[in-house]
Amino acid sequence: MPITASFSTSQSVGSPSEIILTDSSSGSDITATTRRIYIVNAAGEYITESGTTTAVAYTEFPLADGSSITLDVLDFDMALYITLTYNTVAGAVVATVTNLRGFTLYNETFYYALTQAQAMQNQPPPMIMQDSTYYTYKGILRTEIDSGNNAIEYGSDITSAQAAYDRATFLVTNQNIYF
Repeated sequence: MPITASFSTSQSVGSPSEIILTDSSSGSDITATTRRIYIVNAAGEYITESGTTTAVAYTEFPLADGSSITLDVLDFDMALYITLTYNTVAGAVVATVTNLRGFTLYNETFYYALTQAQAMQNQPPPMIMQDSTYYTYKGILRTEIDSGNNAIEYGSDITSAQAAYDRATFLVTNQNIYF
């Protein structure tokens, strides 16, 4: 049976810069000797652990390395097209699949930290969360993260997703103003 390429992605709490890609492909092809992972951001740039470039770039994922690989490629929340290919020794593609994914652990971690801070504030002095705008901005942060996720899930829209993630990141980067 020929290869049907498939994969899932995840992030681990405490490591927001890392993407874990798990290959769940089925079938086989004796000509396939390796896999490649292409990661493309909303600007059309290729991302690898070595950096970002406009030239086509990929990460080699040898078949002997098992079904999972961890890639340290994120500096902030991003919407990314990820392509997994199975290739021959000459580089010809035997099977391929591309998925649009959102990676939001930077902003989600900050959002959770806000929740933890709220839970710990039972005594004076008053926290900033008592300011009239605290919950407004916390709600905006949640809305932007969710908007990015919805753009991916319902619209396959990398541009809108990245714009929403960028607005959330702006709030976190400027937390001394908003929170």
